[in-house]
Amino acid sequence: MKKYIALSTLITSFAYAASPNDPLAAKIQELNIGNLDDPKTLDPANCNEVNCGRILLQLFEGLVKNTLSGEIEPAAAESWKISPDGKIYTFHLRKNLKWSDGSDLTAHDFVYSFKRLVHPATASELANFLESVENAQDILDGKKNPDSLAVKAIDNVTFEVKLAKPTPHFLQYLTLNQTFPVQRKNVEKFANETDHFTAVGRLVSNGPYVLSGRKVGDKVSAEKNKNYWNKDNYYLDKVNFYSITDANSEYRMYESGQLDVTAIIPLDLYKNIQKKYGKEFMNTPYLSSYYYLFNLKKFPFDNVKVRQALSIAVDRDVITKSLLGQGQRALYDFVPYGIFGYTQAKTYWQDWPRAKQLAEAKKLLKEAGYSEKNPLTMHISYNTLESHRKIATAISSMWKKELGVNAIPQNEEWKSLLDKRKSGDFEIIRLGFRADINDPVNYLVQMRSNDPQNHAHFKNKEYDALLDKASYASNLKMRKELFEKAGKILVDEVPLIPMYSYVSTNLMRPYVIGLKYNAMNNYYLKGVYLRDKNKNLN
Repeated sequence: MKKYIALSTLITSFAYAASPNDPLAAKIQELNIGNLDDPKTLDPANCNEVNCGRILLQLFEGLVKNTLSGEIEPAAAESWKISPDGKIYTFHLRKNLKWSDGSDLTAHDFVYSFKRLVHPATASELANFLESVENAQDILDGKKNPDSLAVKAIDNVTFEVKLAKPTPHFLQYLTLNQTFPVQRKNVEKFANETDHFTAVGRLVSNGPYVLSGRKVGDKVSAEKNKNYWNKDNYYLDKVNFYSITDANSEYRMYESGQLDVTAIIPLDLYKNIQKKYGKEFMNTPYLSSYYYLFNLKKFPFDNVKVRQALSIAVDRDVITKSLLGQGQRALYDFVPYGIFGYTQAKTYWQDWPRAKQLAEAKKLLKEAGYSEKNPLTMHISYNTLESHRKIATAISSMWKKELGVNAIPQNEEWKSLLDKRKSGDFEIIRLGFRADINDPVNYLVQMRSNDPQNHAHFKNKEYDALLDKASYASNLKMRKELFEKAGKILVDEVPLIPMYSYVSTNLMRPYVIGLKYNAMNNYYLKGVYLRDKNKNLN
């Protein structure tokens, strides 16, 4: 049975709401926005998906954040300095920062939170965002105590981080929810409780909004944080993030006025919706890859010829142009188009005529020991969404028709799919990865032999060495070359099948003012407000 948890003791934020300088502004500033599936967690250290990430951007705030154009700007830190050798970062926090419970937020909170991220007990899959910090790698490898992490509070408003090596993209990592501060007292008080410190009525945060309600399978609600340092530039009193996995259901909610912004658009209705809604319709490319991941620990996917054959047999143009048709771009490299400092690698067969490609795929599969008398049978795991089902069905049909392969699509709920990915209980699994930062390291680091995100169990010493060199290279030309060599290894070894670079297609009412998405398809709510629906909006 679904239970709704409401914070009855929460003082409404409406009494101290800021107002936009617009005579057409609505009296009730409550935004209803689609958020796809339920968030897996609201613990910043353990959120590694879009569904929780977008919510955490509103509940918490890190030292710095991204502008719409991708530049770094101050957030909880008002300024910072980097030492001449590029190893020491000194952040000066804003004066009088507060947690949502009104208590002081200091540099000591960042020290605690950074050490918590790399602590084995936290079990964060993305603790490697701090691997360039001195001692972090030894901590992650179990060789040193988390307290040895080279972070310290010089005083209450000065936070210092010492890196083992200069890392050009380090500030970018500090825009991510994994590096956001959490309140130690809050975390430890509820350590042994269900949902730990993240439940409604418990969660203490430092962002522009506070968690005010959660109904599993329905929505997460947040209200303005009266203790946020920049509250006067946030006009929405309340935001409801709706969990809707069925695109048609979400569209019906939009049409009925229940939603102001959708997360997706039904594939079958794409052209009709585009024609009907005109200016409310949005279609924007963003930095994200859709792909199928092999489990190299499962036979026969440990055989590169099997992986190559299956990849070649996937007609990406059919998927992007015929099946989807929303502007997605066929992809053969894990790194999506548009990433700064990277040019996609090409497969050796990519420009061949289709007949020659299929002949190559058949030859490779035969060399791996499969034929009509000994067909390959396998399972494709994908999560609940109509577009995922259609793609899995289409690819299964391609493999059957062209290679005689029996590929059985298996639908999973999102949380179940994530569990299978982590436990290795899959053969081929559908995944999408949206860039956290505009840098190729964000993608390529996932396939290193020892990386917690390497659920393919891909191991290649040359690849690891290239990633290590590229990650710390200060020469941008050399860095690009090293990353591209690493990317070519993935293209050749095929631990995954890239399908396409994403586009974001959704609907937004004209009375929603100021809501914009960045290259990572994220948004902040600063300056966003609603106009009166019943007044002239032209």
